[in-house]
Amino acid sequence: MSLLGFIIPYLSGFLISALCVGLLASPILAKLGLDKQSGIQKVHTKPTSRLGGIGIFLGLCSGIFFIKDDLPNDAILGVCLLIGSIPVFASGLIEDLTHKVHPTTRLLMAILSALLILWILHVGVHRTDIAVFDFLLRLPFFMTLLTILVVSGFTNAINIIDGFHGLASGCVMIMLMSLAFISYNVQDWTVMRLSLLTFFVTLGFGVWNWPFGKIFLGDAGAYLIGFCVVELGLLIPYRSPEISPMAPVLVGIYPLVETVFSMYRRKFVRTHPLNHPDALHLHTMLYRRLFAPKGVDVSAKTKNFSNAKVSVVFWVLTALPCILACLFSRQTTVLLVCMACFAFLYTWIYRRLVFFKIQSW
Repeated sequence: MSLLGFIIPYLSGFLISALCVGLLASPILAKLGLDKQSGIQKVHTKPTSRLGGIGIFLGLCSGIFFIKDDLPNDAILGVCLLIGSIPVFASGLIEDLTHKVHPTTRLLMAILSALLILWILHVGVHRTDIAVFDFLLRLPFFMTLLTILVVSGFTNAINIIDGFHGLASGCVMIMLMSLAFISYNVQDWTVMRLSLLTFFVTLGFGVWNWPFGKIFLGDAGAYLIGFCVVELGLLIPYRSPEISPMAPVLVGIYPLVETVFSMYRRKFVRTHPLNHPDALHLHTMLYRRLFAPKGVDVSAKTKNFSNAKVSVVFWVLTALPCILACLFSRQTTVLLVCMACFAFLYTWIYRRLVFFKIQSW
């Protein structure tokens, strides 16, 4: 395969994604799929289109199309991933356009997407390298239930952290580069190339989303890239048994901890329904405590750049466990310790923000 043939799928995916997202952000189409005018989680300054996911989907289609002649196995796997993503992507897109799709319906579509990939590719949580879970995986239907929990949970987790310019897309790109590096180390070229393709397609969206927030991922975009990350993460230990299944978990530990902590906070601290939105996520707390304190009147431009700065902090927070996952991708015990340390770090930062005990560094 020539160098040009290797580059074209990534270049086409990036360009198609960037061009489509740019068109959707243009004055001609920007009124389609506008976000809600008000809401507890709203931190940006003006109504903005939420249709960035369309550009990402088309970018993936373009990249897979250009890869089919030289690398048919890559194309087949890519098409399977796109087919599997359709239920959750479509439900998110309808929500972006109408704001009328119930969260339970979107969760059911995420479960359907997980089951589609399990049926088409037989890819799921087949092992964990943790004795008690591996014992349970021998029980009928437990593997299916755990796969549904992992795939639908992580897919929704990316939507949860999608609150600031470049936050979800930037974190996902860091995760994808980590998955590409891990698959490169075990010479799984197919997963490596698909991870890189998804990275460049997401980057095409990112140039419009950060730092100015010209367009948002929306539910469709967040679900799509979240689904791609979790399925690529499941593929690595499935195809390369020497890699610990906990390595991809550590790669995606930030949105996972955010989701679990949010569920705990809503259910036990605030006694709200689990799907009840609030403005108490770590990224929102950081924004309100450090970058846009309540009572300080600043211009829309300043608010916009404060919004963008929040994402940079969380890119660093995402990169740390990703680096450790790459370094210790074969050592389950070390990976579990790293996961516990991250969960402690998350709760420590959150507690200091809540009690105004963090410095404005």
